[in-house]
Amino acid sequence: MALKYIVTHRVDENNVGDMASNPLQYFLSNDEYMVVDIDKLGTTKLPSGVPIIAGGGGLIENELFGANLFTILHNPDFRNAMIQWQTLIKQGSPVNSQIKSEFFDKVQPLVTEYLEKLRTTTDRPNTAIWGAGVNKEIEDKKSNSVLSLPNWISWFNLIGIRDDPTPYRWVPCASCMHPAFNKTYKETNEFIFFEHKKQLIKPMEFGSRPMPRFTNAGANFEQTIEILGSAKNIITNSYHGVYWGTLLGKTVYCAGNWSSKFFYFKHKPTMIGKATDISRHLKTAKPYKNALDECRLATTEFWKEVKNL
Repeated sequence: MALKYIVTHRVDENNVGDMASNPLQYFLSNDEYMVVDIDKLGTTKLPSGVPIIAGGGGLIENELFGANLFTILHNPDFRNAMIQWQTLIKQGSPVNSQIKSEFFDKVQPLVTEYLEKLRTTTDRPNTAIWGAGVNKEIEDKKSNSVLSLPNWISWFNLIGIRDDPTPYRWVPCASCMHPAFNKTYKETNEFIFFEHKKQLIKPMEFGSRPMPRFTNAGANFEQTIEILGSAKNIITNSYHGVYWGTLLGKTVYCAGNWSSKFFYFKHKPTMIGKATDISRHLKTAKPYKNALDECRLATTEFWKEVKNL
């Protein structure tokens, strides 16, 4: 079967949110598209003439791999030249570091000129950004009222951003299409903690109420949704903990203000900080009953346009 698309997102097999973020898995069979880990995008040769989809996940302004998105907006010759140049820089023995440094100093202007000429050519693939959003570590832990996106986002042929509001079309993470959300789950817990595996919550900061604790580690989507479905209220510092809890109609409390990604949900959770008495929010925090339908409608409408690429 001919390859229809290339999709790039973060492929961490021990992060259920990352593994659920590839939008094409909900619409196509595995042999119809190629998956490239965005962490390896800068060193992976991509076939020419195939539309490239970036998303979903927190790919924008990510300090680890955010710049990789920029490369897919250029033609294959530009991407290959970047790969060759990066590979050349990494190769060699440290014994010859001085000689290499002199060589790179002399050749750098020529490489820059060559890349600039390649960058301005028009032979580039059709591209879409689907359900990706900002993910920048923040220090002041406060929300910015205006979301700032890189100018090169506008270079994509089709743009769907999971954040809200933005100058672009709102398109949420496509994991809302998973059939696990069609099931009804028995609520057996008043509260649960759902934690990011690298940003564990300290339960004592939120009172002495005993609550079961779970993390986003692993790749079992159905089990994760069953866990979230078992709770009436969810305290989480995981992006997908907020998102999936909202889709399930739960009341969600977000204790995850360590990244910009938590401040731009269309269906905003109740933000809480340390030493928060959850009981004082119980009367004001409300679930979003129509969130699943809204997200699925936006996703299926966007898919219709992706097919035209």
